[in-house]
Amino acid sequence: MTDTAPLVQPGDLVEGIASGSTFGTKVRVWVDREPWSGGVNSQGRASTVLSDGRGVHMVYTDTIRTIERTN
Repeated sequence: MTDTAPLVQPGDLVEGIASGSTFGTKVRVWVDREPWSGGVNSQGRASTVLSDGRGVHMVYTDTIRTIERTN
């Protein structure tokens, strides 16, 4: 897992604010693999990419919250 993201493991249900969202759109994902870094935007805010097996979602790293842990 990337050192910029909080501990997120495959199988966890996590949520975060979509990167680039002007309305604070919340994304909730059952993670199917280790997240990876999405880089840092021009304001210096880090993003993390979460995959759910159907697609990927980029969220601000500092908004990631674990809802349910599988292990």
